[in-house]
Amino acid sequence: MQVELTFRHIGKSPSLEELIREQANKIQRFNDHINSCAVVVERDHASMGTGGEYRVRVDLHVAGKHEIVSEERAARNLLPAAVRDVFHRATRQLKKLADEQRSEVKSHPAQDTAGVITKLFNDYGFITTTDGREIYFHERSIVSAPFSDLRVGMGVAYTEEDGDEGPQASTVRIVDARGGNRGREEIPTLS
Repeated sequence: MQVELTFRHIGKSPSLEELIREQANKIQRFNDHINSCAVVVERDHASMGTGGEYRVRVDLHVAGKHEIVSEERAARNLLPAAVRDVFHRATRQLKKLADEQRSEVKSHPAQDTAGVITKLFNDYGFITTTDGREIYFHERSIVSAPFSDLRVGMGVAYTEEDGDEGPQASTVRIVDARGGNRGREEIPTLS
């Protein structure tokens, strides 16, 4: 996960930066589908002359075009507590998103979102649907097994969504692990 850290209208603080990176690592261990994490620590514009409040904002981009935003305001001497609080709130939002994604997968019958892995590359692949369409998926979309365990020919269930370049699969889970040898561009026939 990329962590982009920005300090605005406030000098960089090595201890605060270390705390932010520590919290970002913790949150990544909780959910490995986070693509990027942007953290902004800034002085509130309204209190620029008075020395008042500061703002800590965390913006997480999660696989499947989900965005989680958490924000906390605090006095300068309370910024470390605000950093912990903002990441704690983001963790709660990630848990809620994970619960929603699990229920989405459960609520869709496998035959409605079924397909077979037909192409595998280093960190992505393609699923061919039962109606013959080809759907892209990224390794971060796999929820039931490590990407390295995938094989061409495995049956999968997935949630389809619109991607930047056409349909893509999210929350992909293996439903039939009897795939053949992993290979590039190997395309079995669908029954």
